[in-house]
Amino acid sequence: MEIYPGAHLIECEIGGRPLRLPLLMGESDTVLVDCGTRSHAAGDIPRYIDKIGLPASRLTFLVITHPDVDHSGGAGELVRRCPHLRVMCGAADRLLIEEPEQLFARRYDHYREEHDIFYDEKTASGIRDGCNGNQPVFLTLKGGETLNLGGKRILEIIHLPGHSHGHLGIYDRDYRTLFYGDAIQGRGYQSLTGGWVLCPTYLYVDAYLQTINCIEHLGAERIVGCHWAVRQGEDEIREFCASSRNFVETADRLIYDYLACHPQGGTLRELCQSLGGKLGEWPAAAHTELSYPFLGHLDRGILQGKLSVDRSVRPVIYRQC
Repeated sequence: MEIYPGAHLIECEIGGRPLRLPLLMGESDTVLVDCGTRSHAAGDIPRYIDKIGLPASRLTFLVITHPDVDHSGGAGELVRRCPHLRVMCGAADRLLIEEPEQLFARRYDHYREEHDIFYDEKTASGIRDGCNGNQPVFLTLKGGETLNLGGKRILEIIHLPGHSHGHLGIYDRDYRTLFYGDAIQGRGYQSLTGGWVLCPTYLYVDAYLQTINCIEHLGAERIVGCHWAVRQGEDEIREFCASSRNFVETADRLIYDYLACHPQGGTLRELCQSLGGKLGEWPAAAHTELSYPFLGHLDRGILQGKLSVDRSVRPVIYRQC
């Protein structure tokens, strides 16, 4: 789907949710923003490129916004098909994007040891199968760089941390359009049919709030995420930013309220299960996915001196100071 001249969205699906991969074309070069999983890189992406008649040699850059399997897992497969492709990502995310086992251990399995929260073997295998092995990154970016695609088509790289330390966005200033990946997430993720399926999954609270503020004041007329409907105009953009911020503020308040009412403290799992129904309409089975943002809130509370953590037990217990 072409959303404006030279800007396409490759519409895919991941776990019943939409996955839209931007393809931005200039006179000499083309950049793909994120590459989905291995199956997307082997199927949806080449089919779309063939459909619009883009020569494989014109696909010159792959910018990976952040290290999740549905955004980076297909990099190896895509490079196999397009050996000239130059893979780029945020500097802080390089290790997790280059090495899928590091991605699994540090992102998806991070909550096992201290919190006894982990994916079942079937889900874990699906995550691992979404990757195509180690894939070196050609260049890392920190924000402030530009990509020249030819014909005066220049794209700006913006650092949008919070969902990951190195999360990137791409701003097409000529069309005042920001491609933001998963940088902000509103009230959560919806299915292809509109039902709520998953909570927001940011990790670093203060950085995420700064990113919301950055996007809100960027001056974009259109913002395009990988899992959310395109927002156009000041009102729609402001509303999505406000809903993203409101979730953070509500989650923070509910966590502190819970710990105030439970002086013996609470585990991460107890917080997720107790508060999930108050934050969104996704299925109860998805409540433990709140471990991603909740641990960010808890870590921030410890740094601020508002919370303490007892690591002598497993799972660890958090208390209000």
